[in-house]
Amino acid sequence: RISSTMANSGIKLRMVETEFPDFTPDELSQFRESFTKYDLDKNGVLEVFELHQMFENLGETKTNIELLQLIKEADQTAKGGIDYREYLSILLKDKKGLLKSNWGSFAKAAKVHDESKETGKKANIFEKAAAAQSAEKDAEARVKAQSAMRKQLKEEEKQAAQKEKERKEKVAAGLAKLKSGINK
Repeated sequence: RISSTMANSGIKLRMVETEFPDFTPDELSQFRESFTKYDLDKNGVLEVFELHQMFENLGETKTNIELLQLIKEADQTAKGGIDYREYLSILLKDKKGLLKSNWGSFAKAAKVHDESKETGKKANIFEKAAAAQSAEKDAEARVKAQSAMRKQLKEEEKQAAQKEKERKEKVAAGLAKLKSGINK
């Protein structure tokens, strides 16, 4: 049974899709499926840890700084991530050959076939249970990865703040020396 939140989310995604007539219904269906697959926390925005997971699944590693730059380039709503409209905009730019090279495999992610849904029409109850257990383990692994990515991002932010603090202290010390030299 689909929750009302998920149903409303699907309706919102489909409404956004009306703004992109350059895509076929099949493409939009794939893109919607891909977006919701990588939107791990289901907040309607692909954030750093989710983009990291997406690129990692494609075999392409990106640093948090690279991902933040990609978000900054695509994020037109200042949500700190890529919403579905921005996601489709990126894919449209790729389709038209306007996507910058630093996006790498991003457009491919939307077209990746989800094999976890292919248990077959004749799958027996044991195969279905095994598929459900596998999906549950995948979800747990994603949550752990998400948590690790958040910790890593916080650590990188702390390091960047510390470097900025040290830089400001050096500038202040240099200005103090300069002022003392002028006052002599």
